[in-house]
Amino acid sequence: MKKIRWGIVGPGQIANKFAVAVKNVDSAELVAVASTNKERAQAFAKKHNIAHALCGYDKLSEFDEVDAVYIATPHSNHKEVAELFLNAGKHVLCEKPICVNAHQAQQLKECAERNGVFLMEALWTRFLPAIREAQEIVNRGEIGEVLGIKADFCFFRERQANRLFLNELAGGSLLDLGVYGLHFAAIFLGSNPEAILALANIDEEVDIHTNILLKYKSGAIANVSSAIGLKKPQEAYIYGTKGQIRIPYFYGATELFVSVGNGEECVVKKSIGDGFEEEIIEACECIASGKLQSDILPMDESIAILKQMDNVRAQIGLVYPFADEK
Repeated sequence: MKKIRWGIVGPGQIANKFAVAVKNVDSAELVAVASTNKERAQAFAKKHNIAHALCGYDKLSEFDEVDAVYIATPHSNHKEVAELFLNAGKHVLCEKPICVNAHQAQQLKECAERNGVFLMEALWTRFLPAIREAQEIVNRGEIGEVLGIKADFCFFRERQANRLFLNELAGGSLLDLGVYGLHFAAIFLGSNPEAILALANIDEEVDIHTNILLKYKSGAIANVSSAIGLKKPQEAYIYGTKGQIRIPYFYGATELFVSVGNGEECVVKKSIGDGFEEEIIEACECIASGKLQSDILPMDESIAILKQMDNVRAQIGLVYPFADEK
């Protein structure tokens, strides 16, 4: 398969992981990085041995030596930046959440379709071998019918001037951490719950701690929590009528524990590298085969999860300074 030539948009902390992971993927090659700050782009390029450091996202959108881009900018400008590249005919892998609301994501999907290019949300959990193994265990009926999900992604961080605590950058725990739990629940219970209930602690216009209950037509109930102001075990459970699966650090899972009857079996399913490789492989394979979306994580699924988060934000009173309909 021909190598897909990648560019990074926004050389921040998460982009470092992507840059390292690309080197472990035979079908990918990292050739450029773009930032609004020239020195920052150059420093990132030097650190990761990237040939081209560009100042300005428009420069990368016009760069002929790049086929696809990975967008790692703040949530609040994902739509604007992604549209720039989609309209330039570049394939796009955009860091989660792909947009701040469902309406924006729907517009991005339509933009990608108009331009005939690939678009996917970079939600690495969906592609991890351990999560794929959990799906197979459930599909084989080993733990019976799944009627409960619990997923907690919570940590404590002192309030500081970074995007997590800035409402104008769509900060807070829901979009950064809760998105993982909602995607996890959707993997096993579907993305269309019949009811959603949410409570949150809002402090200075960001959600510090959010709890979400989702009920499904099957009778199953999912409990998802996210927090940047308290610590909890970062793990998930899949509860069935015959047993359960426990997954430590489910968002970046490398192992799972299956309990049926009185026993517990540990299954280790490590990723190729730091866990980003599998989503890069999926994107490269889709692009090479001419697909506009991933079968594992199609845009309609990402839009459905954003609709859930829109619902949650309406319940907890979390409002961003930019209009939701844009």
